[in-house]
Amino acid sequence: MATLSIPVRLSLAELSAAALTEAAANLATASDRETFITALDNNHHLWRTLIGVAHQQSWTSPDPRQAEFVMGVSRKCGVGVCDDHVEALIGINHRVSSQLAAGTDLCRITSRATLAWRESELTETMPFHHWLVEEILRKARHHDSAKSAESSLAATG
Repeated sequence: MATLSIPVRLSLAELSAAALTEAAANLATASDRETFITALDNNHHLWRTLIGVAHQQSWTSPDPRQAEFVMGVSRKCGVGVCDDHVEALIGINHRVSSQLAAGTDLCRITSRATLAWRESELTETMPFHHWLVEEILRKARHHDSAKSAESSLAATG
């Protein structure tokens, strides 16, 4: 008898929370210069994406000061970035992740995101953090086109 699988679904906010949690973990565990620079670059790319999505979705989090700090520190490619900056980046990622999770257990969200990534069958070709950013962008585009369709229907109806 075949087992039926129900696909894992995550909201845009949940995907964003998982991505921030993953980026914070990657920054915290970077043990050499190359890994750290990669984690910093990935964090920068994630935040660039989240700033656009937050604006599009009219989210109140992350706040502009946090975003400005993160973008300023993470664009430096590690030059002049001290341990205090890294700790601040990690803390900001965790705080914004918690805000986006809105009381839902972050470990559970991250586990569900990992399961969804595995179900996508892209584990061999796309790292988890890249998949999360792509899913955030895909979900934001879908939400934006659904909102446009609703507006069109309301205008004609």
